[in-house]
Parts: sequence; C-alpha cells; structure tokens
Amino acid sequence: MRDEEIVDLILKGETELYAEIISRYQNKVYSTAYSYTRDHEEAKDLTQEIFIKLYNNLGSFKNKAQFSTYLFRIAVNKCIDWTRKKRAKTISILSCQNEEEADIYDFIADYQSNPEEIFLRHENSDIIREEIAKLPEIYKTVMIMFYFQDFSPQEIADILKIPRKTIDTRLFRGRNLIKKRLVHNSGFGGGRVVMQPS
Repeated sequence: MRDEEIVDLILKGETELYAEIISRYQNKVYSTAYSYTRDHEEAKDLTQEIFIKLYNNLGSFKNKAQFSTYLFRIAVNKCIDWTRKKRAKTISILSCQNEEEADIYDFIADYQSNPEEIFLRHENSDIIREEIAKLPEIYKTVMIMFYFQDFSPQEIADILKIPRKTIDTRLFRGRNLIKKRLVHNSGFGGGRVVMQPS
C-alpha cells in the first residue's frame, strides 16, 4: 500500500496504521537526526518528536507532493530547530576531539599520484560527519541529505522548497569548505575534493 493511501486511511480514523509509517521511515529519520545531534539518545528523542509532529500535521499533507518529501521537510526543519536551540544554550553539537594525523591520511586517496584530485573515502566516518556538522546550516543540511541520506539534488530542492541550482551551489561550496579544512589539517596544498554519496 502506498504511503499516501495509508495517510488517507489514518485521516479517516484508522490511526493504528500510523505504526506502518513509523516502520517504513524510522531508520532514515533516526539517521537524519543523528547526523545533527551526534548523540544516540538525543537522536532517539528527536526522532520521536519528528513523528509526533508528523502525526499532528497529517491533515495538512497534500497529495501534490510525495509523502516522503513532506515527512523529511518536517524532519529537516525539526533538526534545524534543535541545532538553533543548542546554539542558543551555547552547547556544542560536536565532541571537538582531536584526530591523529594518520586518520586524516586514511580519508585521502592517493593525493600525490594525482594532485588534482583528493578523493574522500569512507564518507560515513566520524571525521567526515564531524566536518559536515561544523558547516554553516545552509550547507550542512544539503550535505547531510545528499551524502548520508541518498537524496538527489532535485529531491532536496523539493523538500527544502528552494531552486535546484541553489542546491548544486550549496553542495559545491560545502565540499570546498571541507576540502580546505582537511587539506589544512593534513598539511597538503591544492587539489579538489570529490565526495561521493554513501
């Protein structure tokens, strides 16, 4: 049964079917939340808040968009709200632990043999996730959605309600910011970062 059909039935009173929506999307919503919180317990709480908000707003869902687009628009907005509240309380979302230089080298592929390309491997690593978490909000959100949630640029544009070209620009600038930080930390100079979705 399609998501949209389940939503229609829920709105008609078959609220027990909401468990099916949670089952289908819980892991991906949790992963999104964890990308922001970097803490398992807080990610669980945030995931629960997202599904509560989704349930309370099902009546506003319009079949003009895919249900998943509607859901992740709520999820991303909730995660951004969480980040802003944390910043307001001057609580860092990162552990800010120093990494050994060897760890940086482990995420840079064969720089010297091809100085024009720095390929970042293991995009699910803590180093890459932490660098993304340090980005300004407008870059962090699209980087998380593209590299860790497997959304296409067009899907991200639909969820965030911004032009596709803006998404491409933010991905490009986000990659460059991470490149500069990793190159600086590793002692390399120049080169271009090419990140691939996980």
